[in-house]
Amino acid sequence: MAISLPATIKQVWRPDLPTLLLSLHADIAPSILSGNKIIEYRRRFFKDKFQAFVYLTGKNGGLELFIQCAQPLVGSVQALTALGVVDNQEIVQKYFATKNVGYAIPILEVYQFPRIALTQLRNQFGKFTVPRSYLFLDKYDKLKIRNFLLQQPCNAKQINHWTVN
Repeated sequence: MAISLPATIKQVWRPDLPTLLLSLHADIAPSILSGNKIIEYRRRFFKDKFQAFVYLTGKNGGLELFIQCAQPLVGSVQALTALGVVDNQEIVQKYFATKNVGYAIPILEVYQFPRIALTQLRNQFGKFTVPRSYLFLDKYDKLKIRNFLLQQPCNAKQINHWTVN
């Protein structure tokens, strides 16, 4: 069964949800695109459901994913790792080593578009900086970037069926 792709990211973008820009390590992108990684863990994060453009860090980094996420689950590390969808429990527990509470962010939908390199973003938008955690693209001074990203062609998608057990 063929998966129909939207022509552009704008066709799946929801104006009723906050739009973030966040950074992830590039090595997890294949797991996100394949549906093997459906939870992103964070020590601190935004508390509502959202959508985000994802900057993949590293030597060949750039923007190339758009994700839609459910409301993050907030809880103890033990409760979050007990969700049954932990990529690697040891790594997650080590990541949360200094925290008692964390966030598990369910990734519901993933859309891939051609990678936009940091150099292109800086040439086009001046002082473009990649956030350590996240920033909001719905703010007035970020609307040009958001609107540019919404026009990107979609070349892959992954829908994740995830519920809390």
